[in-house]
Amino acid sequence: MKPAADALSAFGNLVARVQACRKCPRMNDSARVLGLGCGPIGAQVMFIGEAPGRLGADGSLMPFHGDRAGRNFESLIEQVGLSRYDAFVTNAVLCNPKDKEGNNATPTSAEIANCAPFLAEQVEILQPKLVVTLGSVALKATSIVESHSLTLSKSVRTLNEWRGRRLVPVYHPGQRAMVHRSYANQLADYQFVAETLRRGRGRKKSGVSKFARRGGSKIAHVARRILEQNPDGISYFALHKLYFLTEVAHLEALGERLSNAYIVRQKDGPYCVDLHLSKLSAMIPELSIGNVGGEVRLILNPQRTFEGVEVPSTLTDRQLSIIDATVSRHRGSSNAKLKRMAYLSSPMRDVLRKERQTRANLFNAAILPYNRSDEQELRDAQDVDDPEPPTSN
Repeated sequence: MKPAADALSAFGNLVARVQACRKCPRMNDSARVLGLGCGPIGAQVMFIGEAPGRLGADGSLMPFHGDRAGRNFESLIEQVGLSRYDAFVTNAVLCNPKDKEGNNATPTSAEIANCAPFLAEQVEILQPKLVVTLGSVALKATSIVESHSLTLSKSVRTLNEWRGRRLVPVYHPGQRAMVHRSYANQLADYQFVAETLRRGRGRKKSGVSKFARRGGSKIAHVARRILEQNPDGISYFALHKLYFLTEVAHLEALGERLSNAYIVRQKDGPYCVDLHLSKLSAMIPELSIGNVGGEVRLILNPQRTFEGVEVPSTLTDRQLSIIDATVSRHRGSSNAKLKRMAYLSSPMRDVLRKERQTRANLFNAAILPYNRSDEQELRDAQDVDDPEPPTSN
């Protein structure tokens, strides 16, 4: 495996060449979606999708984030105890192919072939132990990189040798693919992926723990607590910054993360991937989302909560006090001041220092560490059986 510094340098060189590529004329106006927003360079599992979505990665620059397929993907990996901290997520075609009306289109064989050398380089640089193809286009792309005869219908949820590593074909998490393979079956596929990855790390059987199943709820409880401390509502921008500042305060006070929310560096400061508006509405049913003066505003509306339904909090008294103290410290701060405070935090200063020293573009790179104590809890859990054996669709 390449040393970390060499791998990062090689990856930066690859990203620069991808940005300059103009092999596919209809994609000239689309973003080239490859960068640190795809995930950590040292990830042991690589997910390969079809192409960036018009409403997702083409705008967010993070594969499978921001559109319906992204929400499905993030939900699937979360439910089996994986996160974006564990995975590098990319696509067979690195730009969004659009039809004449500007909608998403399927990449042509020529476009897949044009991007195949870039895919081969990603595999070579990252050296993932496990490669997971999401859909038939991704599976076809891997066959161009190194020939194989796998088909999605016959090889779904099976382990296969490919290019010196293991390859698992699964269906694409988009809504169209759900017609051919239900969400429940896809969840079983991802359980198989998670178990394969853990066994490859020499771990014991773990299954999907209670922690993994409630992972999203802890993030929701933190966000809800922040909103509760702002009864008149706050901006969506402020929620992201307050969540980040709360995580920093918890890390400094107790030496570990409050949650495993995936927080990345963007030009306006920290952005919490798990707090995308579409996910927030599902996590917090009593949330009202409005627009005031062009700014997205959030406020809790208790009347929208079902009577008699109470979700037990996963937060301790110490954690609640840290959240409350952080919110109180910044109450009334403008968006500009919250952004400044986020940039003055130790984690953000570390990112900025690394950018200056390496001259690397760390846009969409993860800022905070992953909670390994949470991973240990996941390993020790024995709540469900092993995934079903490999089957055909």
